Amino acid sequence: MRTNRLILILTVIVAGMMASCDSYKGKVEDLATQFVTAYNEGDKAAVYDIWPEVKTLENLSISGTIGDDNDVSVEKDDSTGNYIATISELKKQRLVFSVDSTGNVGITDAYGVFRLDSIASEVALKAGVPLKKLSDVTLSNLMNPNSDFVNDLKLEKGTNNLWANYGAYSWGHNSSGYYASMDFNVRNNSSHLVKGSDYFLVVTPKRESTGETYNTKTVDGIDIAPGEIREFNVSAPSFYSFASKRDLSYKVEIKYRTESILAFLLNYSTFEGNEYEDYMAHPCRAKVKANGKFLTTSAEKKGIAYAYKEMSEKSPVVDTLYHRQQIQAIWETEKWASIYDNNYALIGYVNRDNIDTTGELLALDLTPAKLKSDDGSPVKVFKLYDDGVVKTYPPGTEVYLQFYSRGQMVVYERQADGSMKEIGYVTSDCIDYGDDEAL
Repeated sequence: MRTNRLILILTVIVAGMMASCDSYKGKVEDLATQFVTAYNEGDKAAVYDIWPEVKTLENLSISGTIGDDNDVSVEKDDSTGNYIATISELKKQRLVFSVDSTGNVGITDAYGVFRLDSIASEVALKAGVPLKKLSDVTLSNLMNPNSDFVNDLKLEKGTNNLWANYGAYSWGHNSSGYYASMDFNVRNNSSHLVKGSDYFLVVTPKRESTGETYNTKTVDGIDIAPGEIREFNVSAPSFYSFASKRDLSYKVEIKYRTESILAFLLNYSTFEGNEYEDYMAHPCRAKVKANGKFLTTSAEKKGIAYAYKEMSEKSPVVDTLYHRQQIQAIWETEKWASIYDNNYALIGYVNRDNIDTTGELLALDLTPAKLKSDDGSPVKVFKLYDDGVVKTYPPGTEVYLQFYSRGQMVVYERQADGSMKEIGYVTSDCIDYGDDEAL
């Protein structure tokens, strides 16, 4: 008798649970029908009332119509516990519902229901994002300007199409009185013309001895062709006394006028079509990648650090890295970081004690060349312009150069440990580029 009673009780419980599940399915169907009706009528308030969270996804919008509210069908996904409301089988339009712990039913995602804004959509298409396969929420988050994926595109494609080489300044006296000028160059590193109307420059002067900064000066951009270097001169007569005492410094910031980073990428980047696939192969690189430089304090290592095949000094050395060499690194453990080449292929593992991310990177864009002189005399390298000879070289000496300002080149020497050491400045007429054209 007790057994029969127990079976009866269990049967009633199971029947109640099935009824409860069915009631959720009915709620989902009702909500989905209301949603489709509101959407097709363009009633945004009703749409956002049914799914409040979607309102925060600013790059998604309501567009056109979605199926027929009489054609909504609901099935439960047993693997997730969610309910899937199919609006249009042909267009693969679906709503995803979930039931919370209190029994409330709500939409958590959708497929093919909302439209991604046009710029984000174009960038996604060029980058190979499978728009038809990803959910609306996934697409919105993926193409958010602050997302890991977009940050990754910024790192790969760069907002560094323009690069400012600054620090030089001049001063003097002419018929108009005393003058000072901050002289710098901007180089276009991209393969696209950068229009002057798309950017401007912000120059911030500083008195070197006190660290005091002064009002910024804004300079309009000018068109710069691919690989071209353009010179800018910002007049600053009020800083004559600082300049004449070599007590002036400044920084230059490049600001883009485009409304968003996505618009910038769309206008100035070349896409291969595999960026999304590549990103998915390295899903964490944008979030935790650190642009660093190697510093070695151990005298035994003579300014070098080793990359190992595994996270152990006992594993084989796969590469040698030099003082101040730029790297891409991901923190793996408290002791180890993995490092990658420019194509994000794994090189090996480095002890994190050898990585410094606190300082500003040394951004070198060096050109090998030989020094020359018309009369065969030693080539003089100056501290700055014609101020103080710091070293002389025989004609024909091979050095590495960085374009500076007003015909000046910064001379670097490669050291025994492979690092580059800044020596001083020479004028462009002392440079023999061989078959290559001068910068």
